[in-house]
Amino acid sequence: MKHTLFLFAATLGLLAFPVQAEERFVYSSAGGGVTVYEVDLATGKLTEIQTNEGAGLTAISSDQKFLYRVGGDEIETYRIQKNGKLKSIGKNPTTEKAGYLSIDATGRFMAGNDYGGGSATVWEIGKDRIGIGEPVVTVELEKAAHSSLFSPGNGYLLVPATTPNKVFQLKFDAKTGALAANDPPSVSGPVGEGTAQQPRHIIFHPNGKIAYTTLERESPGVGVWRWDEVAGQLTLLQNIITIPDGFDGSITTADLHLTPDAKFLYVSNRDLTDRKAVTGDSSLVGFTVNPETFELELIGHTPCPQVPRSFAIDRAGEFVYVAGQTAAKLATYRLDKETGELSPVEEIDTGKGPNWVKCVTIED
Repeated sequence: MKHTLFLFAATLGLLAFPVQAEERFVYSSAGGGVTVYEVDLATGKLTEIQTNEGAGLTAISSDQKFLYRVGGDEIETYRIQKNGKLKSIGKNPTTEKAGYLSIDATGRFMAGNDYGGGSATVWEIGKDRIGIGEPVVTVELEKAAHSSLFSPGNGYLLVPATTPNKVFQLKFDAKTGALAANDPPSVSGPVGEGTAQQPRHIIFHPNGKIAYTTLERESPGVGVWRWDEVAGQLTLLQNIITIPDGFDGSITTADLHLTPDAKFLYVSNRDLTDRKAVTGDSSLVGFTVNPETFELELIGHTPCPQVPRSFAIDRAGEFVYVAGQTAAKLATYRLDKETGELSPVEEIDTGKGPNWVKCVTIED
């Protein structure tokens, strides 16, 4: 009788507190399409399950239910299904280009930037969650506008521009999608001999008060900035060069990401000594984040496939996925949550020019 009561109680416990299963997926734009990979939760290894025609930049909604692609003069909207595969639900033509995509906090607007044209564009996302091709606004800035990201408070759009060595600080109206120049309209990147310069990509710490940028050229590296959401102003706090010791060639930085717990930050170093080479000294550069000052301290360099233009960290902070643009490979690394060290898991072949890697976790 006691055994029966124990089993009955245990069954009730399982019913009251069901085990929540999850599945993880990786999305990569390569070879003229967006490929979906299913993740082995134990190893991080990838299995290709779908490829959708149409390459370009991608952005994923905060609820992880929609993926947006801008490329080939069109905006395409995909629904992310329970099995991780993509279902196209709308496609609209657009005249504006984008070198990076981000979605604002309301989920109503998407921003991009035109590197060659030197502009920033905001598109509306319709009530049906489909991206509208006709822009709300396009603002002329300067050439080499390299990325575009909404601020933590959703009051600004920040646009790093490499060659001008600036980050443009644009006021953003979350009700209408309009953009306007702030005062001052931009902040200068680091200057001076021997410093890392030319902001390229920007991300924010979860506290909303600190930003990090890759600094692409001169001496490539990473910058730490204080962010004032009220004034819409960045202030440089730290500037670190990421060239490996003893390296005698050409390196530029590209992408950067924080782990979900913000303990570690990683920056991609691209070896461009020989732009046609499929192997080289490209790497991910790891840093610990000081929990009080939020400044960075170097962990080290982890070799990765040649020219890592884009990479992503999964939402569990367990695996890192790196797209080697010239190598045409997608690499998986296991992330040590205590030390921040990366251990290689596998490299798989992709189509030409893999980039714009995204991770999604779907819970049942």
